This record gives sequence, structure tokens and C-alpha cells, in this order.
Amino acid sequence: MKDQQLMDSFISRIRQEGLCVNYAQIHRAGELTAEYSRLPSKTRLNVWSVSKGVVSCAAGIAMSEGLISLDEKICDIFPEYVPAEPGEFLPKITIRHLLTMTSGLAEPLFMGDSDEKYTVKDWIGHFFSAKFDKEPGTSWLYSNFNTYMVSCAIERRAGMNLLEYLRPRLFEKIGIGNPEWTLCPMGHVYAANGLYLTIDELSRFGEMCAGYGNYRGAQVVPESYMREATQKLADNSAWVLPANESFAGRGYGYQFIQNPGNKSWRSEGNYGQFCVMIPDGKKVVTVMSLDANYDRIGTLLWEEVIDKL
Repeated sequence: MKDQQLMDSFISRIRQEGLCVNYAQIHRAGELTAEYSRLPSKTRLNVWSVSKGVVSCAAGIAMSEGLISLDEKICDIFPEYVPAEPGEFLPKITIRHLLTMTSGLAEPLFMGDSDEKYTVKDWIGHFFSAKFDKEPGTSWLYSNFNTYMVSCAIERRAGMNLLEYLRPRLFEKIGIGNPEWTLCPMGHVYAANGLYLTIDELSRFGEMCAGYGNYRGAQVVPESYMREATQKLADNSAWVLPANESFAGRGYGYQFIQNPGNKSWRSEGNYGQFCVMIPDGKKVVTVMSLDANYDRIGTLLWEEVIDKL
């Protein structure tokens, strides 16, 4: 079945169930093979947690430049934030733990649509004052603050925020000009969400990741890092959404989510954002939505497109 037929079948079911998908694309080896647009132009929209994959790529680049390392402790990067009595677990948290969502946080903390997002000003301080009740590296818990702290660590070492750091190193290299990324009250990049892309830009990011950091002949992110980042490095089997999708809980890497079979991976975000990266044939499927029932969008995407690719 041709890719456009897969796309048409997916959109048909989306419409039957009254779900809101704004854009969707399928690419093979950099070539657009199927597309859907609900809106008349390709506008930039918040990709929500898809941006976590971008932060992972930033970490890989920063490591290659010697700015940070996987086993570096976050307390060593922000010593002024370490409480007088840090407890047993906080001093052990490394960049690796943050990237794999295994920092040992007792609770996910805020972001998204939480009221605290609009009242707490110092988010770094909020992280360091949080409760850590598990040995880092032993338990997976999805938290936007893990991603945010990786971004802030890169910022501290690079002397510029993540948006400016990535502008010449990643965004411009894959054709994303004048990128837009929301800042926290203290001027740090949200990192875990708040990046605005068009569907074309999102697909180009997916193409680069599906090539293990290589974009049309240029190595943007170190290949060795990308191969490690996209493996199953943490057990996220507890992360099953209400619909109990068949593609959930299959493993977590450095901010990338494993797909069934461990032969592909994805970045996904709130309200139905998906960037599915299949290295075999450099296939990329991207979806940008705005629907509270985003788990259902994912299920239909798997049934009508991913499983058949």
C-alpha cells in the first residue's frame, strides 16, 4: 500500500472519531511521500514534549565539545543550589540519570498546565528543593524537570541558553531558521516543551535522528551518541496511558521513547504530537495535533500507519 493511502486511511479514522489533527507527514530517505494539512498554511505550533528529543541531541553535541559528561553530577554544576542537608540521593544524580528519567524524584513536579508553572519563578531552585526518595538510576519517573536541568547544565557550561547554543549547531544545519522556544521566568529555555516548529521542520529533525545524527551527508549529532541514546536504557513499563496502547512502555533512552520491537523510536508530546523515527529506510512519520484524546490519536497512528510501514 502506498504511503498516501496509509495517510488517507489514518485521517479517515481521525475524522470518524472527531479528533483534531492539524498536520501529518510521511517521509522516506528525505522524500515526502504522504501529507495531510487541516490548516491552509504550515504554521509553527508547540511540539510539546517532542522537544525532549531535541534536548537529547543538544546533550550529545555538548558532550562532544567537552562541556558536560554523562556521569557528571548535577550538584557539581550548580553547587550554589545544593541545600545544606541534601539527603542521600540528590548528590548522586548525574546527567545520565536526568536523560533517562531516573533521577529518583518522588513526584514529577510541575510544567504542562500546572498552576505552579505560573507562580514559581526559580525553577532550578525548585528542583533542588524537591524530594528525592529513590536511588538514582533504579526507578523511572517521567518529569519535565529532568529535561529542564539538562538544558540548564548545558547553558551554564556554554555561556548561552539552549536556543542560542543550538542555533548554529543543529537548527540551521537542518533548515530551521529563527527557531522559537519559550523561556522560563529566569530566562532559561523550557526545554521539556515550548519549542515551536512547522510540520516540515519537525520532519527534518526526525530525518536527522533516523540517520543517527546524520542529515543529508552532514553529521550534526555524534553517531555514537545517537546510537546509545535511542536504545532501551531504562524500564518505562509503568508508563501506560489510560487506553493501554500497544506501543507504550517499551523502553526509554536518553529522552527518546522505544517503539515495539526495539527497531525504532519516537518523540511524542501532549495533545497528540508524534515524531516516529525508523532507521530502516530512514522513514519518518510526524503528526501535529490539538486534542485531549491524544492517546487515541497515537493508537490510530499505529494501527493505520506505523505497523504497516
